[in-house]
Amino acid sequence: MPREDRRITFSYDEVYKAIFALCVQRELRKPPPGIIMAVESHDTDAAKVTVRLENPLTNDPVIFIDFAIDFLAAALMLYCRTCRIPLPKTAGKSVELTPDGVMLRVQINQVTV
Repeated sequence: MPREDRRITFSYDEVYKAIFALCVQRELRKPPPGIIMAVESHDTDAAKVTVRLENPLTNDPVIFIDFAIDFLAAALMLYCRTCRIPLPKTAGKSVELTPDGVMLRVQINQVTV
């Protein structure tokens, strides 16, 4: 059975825009202004990620915000739709963290006839 494995890499700036856009769409509290410095696995909960946010224009301390991995995946998929990057509905989607950003992995299993 043929399979396709696609990886879409997002910079931290794009991750911030994606999270912000999904918060606006779902009418949730928006993340504070700033720059994402890191996205890391949560210390105690494997279903969450921790986003480290800094605002270089103010002297505010570093802010740590936890998001569910599912929320982050939904934000990245919304960002892909906005940028007209096609994502098959039936494909398996997962989030992987990289040192320089975040990756949305899309795995498609083709059905042969």
